[in-house]
Amino acid sequence: MKILLLGAGGLLGRYLTREFADHGLTALTRGEADITRGDRLDELFAPRWDAVINAAAICDFDACEKDPEGTRRVNRDAPLELARRCDAQGALFVQYTSDYVFAGDGGRLYTEEDAPRPLSVYGRHKADLEKLVPDLCPRSLLLRVSWVYGLGGKTFMSRLPDLLSAPGILHTAAGKKGCCLYAADGALWTRRLVEAGSTGLFNLVNSGETSWEEFARAALAEMISRGPAPGCTGIEEVPYTRFGPGWTKRPARSGLDPGRLAALFPPGPRPWREALGAYLGEWKSVAAPRTV
Repeated sequence: MKILLLGAGGLLGRYLTREFADHGLTALTRGEADITRGDRLDELFAPRWDAVINAAAICDFDACEKDPEGTRRVNRDAPLELARRCDAQGALFVQYTSDYVFAGDGGRLYTEEDAPRPLSVYGRHKADLEKLVPDLCPRSLLLRVSWVYGLGGKTFMSRLPDLLSAPGILHTAAGKKGCCLYAADGALWTRRLVEAGSTGLFNLVNSGETSWEEFARAALAEMISRGPAPGCTGIEEVPYTRFGPGWTKRPARSGLDPGRLAALFPPGPRPWREALGAYLGEWKSVAAPRTV
């Protein structure tokens, strides 16, 4: 297969680069391929691709709220143009979306059949992709992810091992529940779906709902069991609304049900605790040499 990966320098993009290394992959970072430039897209689509994976996005929530038009070019308009170009070539188009398409006021996990109701600019851009991409490119694969974490990431869950290693009390946002995704698993399941030629919308998360506080406590317990003991002496929750007014636009409970993916590839993504253990093993293999 000839596969083009855009956004290879981001958190998920780095894991995708590793996962698709033996698949005729051309992996480009944002600096190498600005997806908002039509002339650059002309160059990129001069060859024919079997699949194009777009992992390029502005995931900074506050940046999207402050500059809705500027971030719209990257998070909405450019992916729609990629979808058009993939359709013209007959290529599979893979696009990531987010749990932020939901308001987070439901009492159960969201499925692919639930209607989006975003609260934020970022969520609206992703909801537009879910609605418009299938019409522009019927041979498309939309993967809805949530709370993605991994080595070198800037998210809370990505930074958690380092945060727990420091002495003192760790404060986490209370009142937020959802599902998480270890980026290595996100890349693995993307590959499996691409290899199978799957299309449509899939919730792509590790199975099971959790909270930031529960995830942090599970990470702390795992790090203690692996040794040496981290510096963190306790975990305290702070109402997430106290982190700033923008937090009210983040869904409070936005867990995703990966049942459709599990039905296609039983038993589906592994539980989040198992994935967390794998991440801590990866983190320790990299962190240990730094502390010698």
